[in-house]
Amino acid sequence: FEQANLGDEELVEVAAALRIQPQIEELNLSGNDIGRDGCVALGSILEGQRNPALSILNLRYNNIDDEGLHALVAGLINCHNLTSICLNGNALITEAGLRSLSTLFQSDSCRLEHLDLNQASIDNDGAVALATGLVSLPTLKKLELSGTSIGDQGLQALVGSLVNCNVLEELNLSQNLFPGLGLRSLGVLVQRAMMKELCLRNNAINDEGLQGLVEGKIARCSLTYLDLSYNDSITAAGLRTLSAFFQSDNCCLRDLWLRGINFGDEGAAALANGLIGNESLIDLKFNSSDITARGWSAFSKLLCDTSCINNTYLSNHTLVAIGGYTTTGRGYGTYVTPSDIVGYLWLNKWGQRAAMSKILDSHPDIDVEPLFQWKLKCLPLVVKWLENAKPYLFRVNANVPTEEFQYRQLSAVFKFVRGSPQLAVDGYRGKKIKDIQTMSKKRKFDQSL
Repeated sequence: FEQANLGDEELVEVAAALRIQPQIEELNLSGNDIGRDGCVALGSILEGQRNPALSILNLRYNNIDDEGLHALVAGLINCHNLTSICLNGNALITEAGLRSLSTLFQSDSCRLEHLDLNQASIDNDGAVALATGLVSLPTLKKLELSGTSIGDQGLQALVGSLVNCNVLEELNLSQNLFPGLGLRSLGVLVQRAMMKELCLRNNAINDEGLQGLVEGKIARCSLTYLDLSYNDSITAAGLRTLSAFFQSDNCCLRDLWLRGINFGDEGAAALANGLIGNESLIDLKFNSSDITARGWSAFSKLLCDTSCINNTYLSNHTLVAIGGYTTTGRGYGTYVTPSDIVGYLWLNKWGQRAAMSKILDSHPDIDVEPLFQWKLKCLPLVVKWLENAKPYLFRVNANVPTEEFQYRQLSAVFKFVRGSPQLAVDGYRGKKIKDIQTMSKKRKFDQSL
C-alpha cells in the first residue's frame, strides 16, 4: 500500500480486511495521507487480533499526530513479534505522542529492534519523554532521530536511557544541534554498546565537541562508519584529535565522511599524519575546495613514502577512496583527487600486493646492501621476490620493457657479488670441486662394472 493515495477512509477499509489476516508480517503504508482516524481503526484491529504476526510496520510520510499515535500504540502493544516501526516524516508527532510510544517500549512483550523517528518534532522535551521508554528497551539495534531538533540536553537524556542497550549497532542523530556538551557521553555510549555506525552530520559540532567525542572512549570502540559531514566549524585542530582514534589498536573504522568541511591544507595534513599506521580505513570522503598541492602531498606521502624502501613498505595500502575519488567497477570515479593519488588508491585495491607494486614503481634501483649481513643467504630470496613481482611491475606501468626488468634482476645479483666477492668466488670454486668429485666417483663406479 505504499504511495497508494490512502486516506483515513480507505485505511478503515484496509484495517477491516486485516481483521481476518492475522498472519501478515509486514505492513507498508508509507507515503499516504493517513491521519488520526486511520490510526484509530488500525490500532483497534491490531488490539482485537489474537497473536498477530505483524513484525514490520512502515508509516513514514503520513499525517499522524499525537492522538493518532496514542490510538495506534494500544494495538501495537498486542503485537508481540513487532521488531521495526518507521514513523519518519510525521512532523505532527510531538512530546505527547512520544510519551504514548514509550508505553509500548515499557510493555513486557516489546522486542523492538528498529525505530525510525526521523523528522518528527521531538526537541529536548520530546527526547526526555522518549528516553523514559528507551531505558526499558535493551533489544534496540537501530535508532534514527535525524532532523528532530534535539540539543545537548536531549542528547544527554537519550544517552542515559541507552546505557543498558548493549546491542545498539546504528545510531543516526544527524541534522540536530548539539555542538559539544553531550558528545563526551555519546562517546562512552558508542564504546559500551559496541556500535558499528554513527551518523552526526550537520549538528554544528565544533573542535571542542569532536575532542569530547574522541575522549569519551570512542578510541576503544568497534565503530566501522562515522559521518561528520557538514559540521563546518570543525578545523584542523579538531581533526588532529582523531589521531588517537585512528592509531588505536582496536580501531576498525572503514568509512569516514567529512563532506561540507573546508579544512584546507592544515586539515589534510592532520588527517594524513593521523592515519599513519592505520590499517582499517578504506573510504575517506570529503569535498574540501581549499586544499592545494601542499595538502595533497601529505596524502601522497601517506599512500607511498618514497624516502626509502622500508618507508614505502610501511605506507598505507588499505585506503581506496580519498576526497572525491572512489574506485568502483574498473576504477572509474570522480577524478577530483590528483592523478598520482588516484594511482596509489588503485594499487591499494590489490591488497598485500600493493606494497610490492609501489616499491617497484618508486625504487627502480633497489638497495640490497642492508642484506649483506646475511651474506649470500638472501640472494635467492631477492631473485625470487623480483620474479614474483614481475607481473605487478607491468600492471603499474605497461610501458616498462622486459629488458628493464631483466636489468633489475642482474643488478641485484651483481650487487651481492660485489658486496661479498670472496664468498661468491668460494661458492663458485666449491661448486666446481663438488662437480669434479662427483664425476670422479662416477668413473670409479663405471670401471668397477
